[in-house]
Amino acid sequence: MLQLAGRTADGWVPSSPAMPPEQLAAANLVIDEAAVTAGRSPRDVLRIYNIEGTFGGPGAGFLQGPPRAWAQQLTDLAVAQGISGFVLYRVGSADIIKQFAAEVAPAVREAVAAERVG
Repeated sequence: MLQLAGRTADGWVPSSPAMPPEQLAAANLVIDEAAVTAGRSPRDVLRIYNIEGTFGGPGAGFLQGPPRAWAQQLTDLAVAQGISGFVLYRVGSADIIKQFAAEVAPAVREAVAAERVG
């Protein structure tokens, strides 16, 4: 499936529970190699990541902690793995969406922009 995405797809949308962040690099490599073999740029395949997590506490894992921890983890994925968008799913409360929109998303956008300039 990853090779097919690299050869023909406009995008790839894995979900964090099924494909945790530590597996993204290997999957992206397969997609990128398939794209190049097919005469495409790896940039032709948009990367979106379905995410779920919980706010609160000191943070003990992926998207388990305060908004600043989420922002750092998502920034790392955007910069290192080329993830260009994140989709919240299996959200138990509108408050999570509001907090993500107010605190996490702007922080990630700002940090990614700073990385690209620097």
